Amino acid sequence: AALKSRADDAAIGIAAASLLKVDEDEEREVKVLEKINSLCGIVDSDSNLEFIEIEVINDQDLAEGRLVDVKLRGEDVIYQVINGETREEAVQQKNKYGYVRAKARKIGKWDDTAKKFQPIEWLPRINAPVFIRSTDEFAHNADAVGHFPGTDYQVSVDVSDAVTHNTAVLGILGVGKSYLSIELVERMIAKGIKIICLDLTDQYATLLADFTDDAYQGEVNAALVTAAKGRPVAQAKEEGGSLHAFNSEVIEKITEFLKPESEASLLIFNPAGFRVSKQTTNAYKDQAGFTDLTACEVTAMFSSAALRACQDLGMVDTARACLVYEEAHSLVPEWNSVANDGDKNATAASARAILQGRKFGLGCLLITQRTANVTKTILNQCNSIFAMRTFDDTGKDFLGNYIGSEYARILPTLNERHAVFFGKASSCDDPVLIRLND
Repeated sequence: AALKSRADDAAIGIAAASLLKVDEDEEREVKVLEKINSLCGIVDSDSNLEFIEIEVINDQDLAEGRLVDVKLRGEDVIYQVINGETREEAVQQKNKYGYVRAKARKIGKWDDTAKKFQPIEWLPRINAPVFIRSTDEFAHNADAVGHFPGTDYQVSVDVSDAVTHNTAVLGILGVGKSYLSIELVERMIAKGIKIICLDLTDQYATLLADFTDDAYQGEVNAALVTAAKGRPVAQAKEEGGSLHAFNSEVIEKITEFLKPESEASLLIFNPAGFRVSKQTTNAYKDQAGFTDLTACEVTAMFSSAALRACQDLGMVDTARACLVYEEAHSLVPEWNSVANDGDKNATAASARAILQGRKFGLGCLLITQRTANVTKTILNQCNSIFAMRTFDDTGKDFLGNYIGSEYARILPTLNERHAVFFGKASSCDDPVLIRLND
């Protein structure tokens, strides 16, 4: 090539240097020059198999969550920036050199055929050039739940794995938890998975109206409300109240709903909307004390009924039904957050349904803003996690065990519609910070 022949004629020897002016055609001969405008730094010391430290040369467009790439054995290996700090080093005597150093976590090598990142099990050499990744055109993939900020690299979710191995969406109020959950529910319905949504906010009934059979939903609700009515007195307090009739009706309706021949795909209930009575004292002169079941106790009935119905249908490898716990801290609270022993027993019943449900295609989607107040028996069974903005130390410490301390550290500063996603349902093997779909 022309550039090579000119370089051969240039000065050679110890401490010799030549300056060659090149035109556009010659510039394309040098591969590294094709990406010179996206050069952001070089690999610095203290890098390891999981992270690289980058001495930043050009910080234009560099930000938390952005992707960078570096050559490793001829392959472009992608890293995600998760931290940055200023550094100062002594050069000579009192002279100092200050610079910015970024920390990036390894994502892997992009497999365009599989549309996912493949693991790379080594690290780049020191001083290797690091380039920022960006795209001018973004083409949305229907299977993607989000994408890496500023790029066209997208992350997909396997909804069957999300159900059978349970998924949690965690974050403070107003960061987009419910809208992410609605998207996940819609994807589940599209895959033929039946949804039993337990929602204290009544938001899902509005947002999922297109998927609800109003006539069927109304029929089920009417039957349950009728069964919950009244306060029948029994001689023994365990037999009184309407809870037995209500529980029988729940089992019947959930069993009917989960049958393969049932065309309905979604049922939505507000557990606090049913006034189910429980007798609290033995009868005396046909009189007795009563109380209403809590939302937690009603939730346990639906959870147990779903497990029973799925067990009757037999074992299966793929997802069959999903229990959605919206405001889960009120539906399946931690033992130290319950108001009475009834809630503690009810939470244990719901947890038992989730623990035993996987082999029968039953799982859950758990949504909460209070990680500390949700039963860890269920939360620890959530293999996939969407971690959104979180402030409390308990939540960050818990999530640190899943996504690593580096990602847990950035949770308080995450923007809206951003999440750290990790688990069996993700197309990436490691935790990743993504921009969720709008």
